[in-house]
Amino acid sequence: MTTVVLGLDGGCFELIQPWIGDGSLSNFATLTTDGTSTDMQSCLPPVTCPNWQCYATGTNPGKLGVFWWEAVDEDERKIENRSAAGDFDGTHYWRFLDGDAAVVNLPTSYPPLEVDGIHVAGGPGAEQTGYTYPESLEENLEEKYDYAVHPEKMSLLSGDDPDNDCVPEIYNLIDSRFDVLEDELESGEYELVHVTVFYLNVLQHFYWDMDVVKQAWEKIDERVGRLLEMDEVDHFVVMSDHGSNEIETTFRINTWLEQHGYLQTESGVSDYLHKAGITQERVRPVLAKLGVEWWTRRLLPERVQMLLPDEEGSVDKSAKGDVIDWERSQAVASGQGPVYVLADDPTEREQIVNELIADLEGLTDEAGNAVFDQVLRGEDVYNGPHTGRGPDVVLDQAAGVHIEGKIGNDDVFGEPSKWHGENKDTGMFIGYGPDIDETAALSDMHILDIAPTLLHLHGEDVPERMDGEVRRNLFDAESEPANRDVSRVDVDVGSADSQTVERDVTDRLEDLGYME
Repeated sequence: MTTVVLGLDGGCFELIQPWIGDGSLSNFATLTTDGTSTDMQSCLPPVTCPNWQCYATGTNPGKLGVFWWEAVDEDERKIENRSAAGDFDGTHYWRFLDGDAAVVNLPTSYPPLEVDGIHVAGGPGAEQTGYTYPESLEENLEEKYDYAVHPEKMSLLSGDDPDNDCVPEIYNLIDSRFDVLEDELESGEYELVHVTVFYLNVLQHFYWDMDVVKQAWEKIDERVGRLLEMDEVDHFVVMSDHGSNEIETTFRINTWLEQHGYLQTESGVSDYLHKAGITQERVRPVLAKLGVEWWTRRLLPERVQMLLPDEEGSVDKSAKGDVIDWERSQAVASGQGPVYVLADDPTEREQIVNELIADLEGLTDEAGNAVFDQVLRGEDVYNGPHTGRGPDVVLDQAAGVHIEGKIGNDDVFGEPSKWHGENKDTGMFIGYGPDIDETAALSDMHILDIAPTLLHLHGEDVPERMDGEVRRNLFDAESEPANRDVSRVDVDVGSADSQTVERDVTDRLEDLGYME
């Protein structure tokens, strides 16, 4: 039995339902009519990192040890990238299958792990080389499919300009993922094939529901139709790491923290660069057009690159750490939800958490709309041995709100700038196949449920460490998996079999807007 899992980064019914309804996505209409479909809850914050690993391991960020693209190291007084495979404390569910697996373009899985089968690491954290297991697969992918992990002209992406040279590159990347998927399926070697289409969500971030996004979905729909005709596909699952919605308001959490006395800053190199007019928006597109952008990024240390401010003088990630006055600050935040309290004393820390929650709950924008659906304690969101390293407060951003994590802007609220679409905490799930009950009620489906449910479908034991539930109600009442008891076992599922690597990925995240 072969199960295909198609992962669509940022996929959501909110965006595509009108296109399903008007006949533009006829194969998605088939999936939702003849299979079962539902919105699906993501882990907070609803972001590529860590939600692809939450899906792949069936565990929450408190067990994985990664909560967003960056980690705040209070002891060392610095902010670092956290998106390499070795940063995550978990084991991918396909490693518990008896048969081989083909995993293609999985984000946050670089460097790729050894598997029974093949593993191709995906963006935005993967490099353009050394991204496959086995190593020899890379040359084959590039020769046969002209495969690339990333488009070359990412810095040309602009929310005001959908007609740029990067968009066709993204379309080509989408096709190459499906080309690999089809060929691996035809080999008949695999029990499970997973493929992620990552740059779909990049288009949604920049262009939300514009025609360039619809064209990408139509391309995916056409390829889904071809998959449904393949005899090698027994069960077909479509899922996303999170959903998306249109941005109406930008909330700059670190500006709010600074204005309310929680965050203190000091001048740095970025201030002088901004005064001199040396900014990301001016430098990077020029390098891209000259064709030397990738060379520049490879040669310049990440720390130097991150000192480059944006047009408003704001900085992020490691440069953010340079402008924080760590001695006098009480809290600092990442984008899209995590807030870290910097006090060492437990009593003082608890007091600051209480004050933050009281000050942030009920906050509204300039039009009177709620900024957050919930303001939560980190310990109430996460569980596991790494919870103490995670955020102390988690902001569940309301519909239409983008929480920006940069430091340096004077205004707490703003209108959409770089992005027009933002993540939300409900993605999509579709189940299709002979054992799937098309009438299944899955209103409370969670991204953590996928791994244990697919292991159960394939007759495997489910590790106790997995947080998700086996959704037996997904299966037809007469099917074998619906009538087989769930077997939970205590097995050793330690850290990923990889080491953290130092590499230059922050610039790529910056281009895509993930470091806001």
